[in-house]
Amino acid sequence: MIIYITAFAIVAWLPVLPPLIWLSPLPVLGLIIFRYFPAGRVRLLSFFIGLVIALLYGHFQLMHRWSVDDAKVLWRVAGVVEGLPQHEGKQVRFSLRVNNIQSESSGGLASELPVESSSQLSGQPKHQPRIIRLSWYRADRHIQPGDRLVLDVKLRPAHSFWNPGGFDYERWTLSRNIDAVGYVKVFLEQQVASSSSIDLIRFRLITWLAGRFSEEPVVSSTLQALLIGDKNALREWQWRLMRNTGTTHLMVVSGLHIGVCVGLGWWLGRLLFVGLFRGREHSVAHQWLPVIAALGLSGLYVGLAGFSIPTQRAWVMAAVLLGAQLLMRRPDVWARWWLAMAVVLTLQPLAIHEIGFWLSFSAVAALLFLVTIRQVKAPLMILLKSQWWILWILSPLLLLFFGQMSMSSPLVNMLAIPFLSLLLMLTMPALLMESIGIQWGLDVVGVLIQGLWASLAWVDGLSDQWVLDLQPPGIVSVVFAGLGAVMILQPVSSKLKLVGVLCWLPVFMPPPDSIESGRFKAVVFDVGQGTSVLIRTHQHVMLYDTGAAYANGSNAFERAVMPYLKQQGVNYLDKLIVSHDDNDHAGGVSIVSQTLGIGVTQSGMPAALPIPAEFCKPGMTWSWDGIEFAYIHPEPATNATDNDRSCVLEVRSSQCSLLITGDAGLKVETQLAESLSPVSWLVAGHHGSRTSTGDTLLDAAKPDSVLVSAGFLNRYGHPHADVVSRIKAHGSRIIRTDKKGAVLLEDAGEAGCRLETWRQKEKRYWSAS
Repeated sequence: MIIYITAFAIVAWLPVLPPLIWLSPLPVLGLIIFRYFPAGRVRLLSFFIGLVIALLYGHFQLMHRWSVDDAKVLWRVAGVVEGLPQHEGKQVRFSLRVNNIQSESSGGLASELPVESSSQLSGQPKHQPRIIRLSWYRADRHIQPGDRLVLDVKLRPAHSFWNPGGFDYERWTLSRNIDAVGYVKVFLEQQVASSSSIDLIRFRLITWLAGRFSEEPVVSSTLQALLIGDKNALREWQWRLMRNTGTTHLMVVSGLHIGVCVGLGWWLGRLLFVGLFRGREHSVAHQWLPVIAALGLSGLYVGLAGFSIPTQRAWVMAAVLLGAQLLMRRPDVWARWWLAMAVVLTLQPLAIHEIGFWLSFSAVAALLFLVTIRQVKAPLMILLKSQWWILWILSPLLLLFFGQMSMSSPLVNMLAIPFLSLLLMLTMPALLMESIGIQWGLDVVGVLIQGLWASLAWVDGLSDQWVLDLQPPGIVSVVFAGLGAVMILQPVSSKLKLVGVLCWLPVFMPPPDSIESGRFKAVVFDVGQGTSVLIRTHQHVMLYDTGAAYANGSNAFERAVMPYLKQQGVNYLDKLIVSHDDNDHAGGVSIVSQTLGIGVTQSGMPAALPIPAEFCKPGMTWSWDGIEFAYIHPEPATNATDNDRSCVLEVRSSQCSLLITGDAGLKVETQLAESLSPVSWLVAGHHGSRTSTGDTLLDAAKPDSVLVSAGFLNRYGHPHADVVSRIKAHGSRIIRTDKKGAVLLEDAGEAGCRLETWRQKEKRYWSAS
């Protein structure tokens, strides 16, 4: 099984999938192995089978991915709403399973074709999508699962920000068969769902819960998360409490909830067996009915939670571990553990990149360790030990993925897990009572839920020291910590346990600062249509602009910049520079001030910012760790535009230099070019607009590379063709964040001025080129 799993891991980390023609020699190779290598034939054949499955999966998924060329066309699409639509004010986000799609100019889909038709149409896209994810910004109709819709939409590939430490949205959509994303231009037809489905039942239950607990939103949001797996109603303060107490898994339908249902189903099966076969227990195999009941009840719960990938993974794990009970010859628990992992990867080959995959299997491994070596049978001691073991085993992974670990987690979970199990068991009877008009059952559940949150808040308020925040350690440190955790938990000598403790030391020893005095590093983040640049010297950190804020309440800073700052252990900015007040440069100022300490804030328009700021005075210079900084923009005219008030920053070391002009226009560029020396890197003005990055600036700066921070398929057409022509004519290289992701710049000493792009450095076969 390990060899089989290894094949999936190899393919999951490939930067490019090899052509399928490479699989053609495998049958011959398999025959040779089978004939001449009897000792290793099973392992080699397992490896090749895993390789074939993973490669076929990757090619099949990519075959449906939406083409960039088709993003320029308005499409008329007919399909059925899947999953749970998310209504946020006037905006609705939903997934649509596509039945028909054609370019709008070929016309007639709404009036001439039924929604369920699957005939081939003229004006077809290059790749036929299966599921598309849509936003409808000014929705005037109620959408629910199962509705059949006809829409005019604009679609694009599922392209995401690509930054160090950021969320891989492209992999997320690929693994969920979402082939394109877009927005609704025209709503044409709607046929309301005529029959019930799992998703429709879930949606109606959410609506009913919201109405039932309209005055107690904390209760309705909790029940939505517990019963249906819908976490969208949970507030930020709830997530914060769960993170600080290590109880996030309580509100995310996962292995814990499936385990509760498995345990309940098992005991129901045992009771049913005793009732059916009383007096004949010894003549009937007693293990099959509890297993079927356990998997059946937990399977119903998985369906209620929408068959999400984490719940499927947990159920498959339970099915493999319990299913072995039905075999005449039962494999040992570790063989079942590896088999469960192999089955999960066979069904979802990219699960190996899911954080939940590693946490789930690690938690089960901790429990299996406890089961195989436990020396006590008292239920309370087993409960205490299980939480202690899970804490030790999961801690290295929690630090790797989140840079955070809750020290109160074992104690809180020891009490919260039984409490939640009881809550789940009470909720279903309470819902049945509600259906016949008896309301006090759900009222009791509501009181228990409010008590749960009050208890978590009380624990969180006891001390600020409960949460251990560290710079995420390297993979080598995590491996050593994991080995140390296993040694500490094993029944071995105290000397070996001490060695296990020492294995944890690298986790608590932050890596030495890799930036030498006299050098600097910079990251031009991929923030879409906006700008954000982080500059670091030996002992100082500066952020130039914050990216945009969005109408739905999110912002580019939290999505693109903050994950990298957490990864690097940065929680303080010596200086925040906000070039001017446009949203795509200043939209994240408020959230930056809330999440990071800031020494000085400077801006070309300080009065327009939501926090106190100084004016970035022309001619102002300062030196950090041997690196020279200067504002080189001219004094803005009285009637200057907001763009021309941008702070223009120059950064220079002994051999490398960076120039950032904000949105300053051609007139400002002409003025500053008179005293400008050549630079290594230039961030193109105004995201590549034709009103910036003119010939005068390029002649004076002579940049080796021009970096364009622009959004993927942005509506402005940035970078403009004229700007691209100018840059090429001056012999500079063009690097675009929309195509290459974040750009990493470094004064590497004798190695020169180094430039790397994140899409190239961390390329995977599903990532855009």
